[in-house]
Amino acid sequence: MGSLKVLTGLLLIMMSTCIHVAMSHAQDDFSLTGFDNPRTTVVIINDLGGSMPLRYHCNSKDDDLGDRTMPPSGSWFFEFKPSVFGNTKFYCSFSWGNELHYFDIYRYRRDRLFAEFGCIRCEWKIRKTGPCKLNKDSGMFDVCLPWN
Repeated sequence: MGSLKVLTGLLLIMMSTCIHVAMSHAQDDFSLTGFDNPRTTVVIINDLGGSMPLRYHCNSKDDDLGDRTMPPSGSWFFEFKPSVFGNTKFYCSFSWGNELHYFDIYRYRRDRLFAEFGCIRCEWKIRKTGPCKLNKDSGMFDVCLPWN
């Protein structure tokens, strides 16, 4: 009778361990479904040409990244974790000389990982004609969009 209790106890411990391992794998699988958005990096590159510095100010509804100045051919980046609700947006003002322009540097619906030109590292060259995004397929900055 004593050995039956020991055997039952061992069986319960083994079942508990199997359930715990199965739950651990289920949690890992859940994070792979896209509900846990990956950290995203936005890179901005001054491609105005010549010796022109780029002044810029980026922010979202919740974060103000401040006024900054970038030297010619310089770059700057920021990182964030997009909202699982799909409403993350960062917008920037860009100025040089007497010019002032605005652009949504990250919009979840346009830039999310599985969109046509989506990214988790979104690189933009700021040109006088407008911003151009790095195309992950061509390896070139050929996804050019107009200023807002």
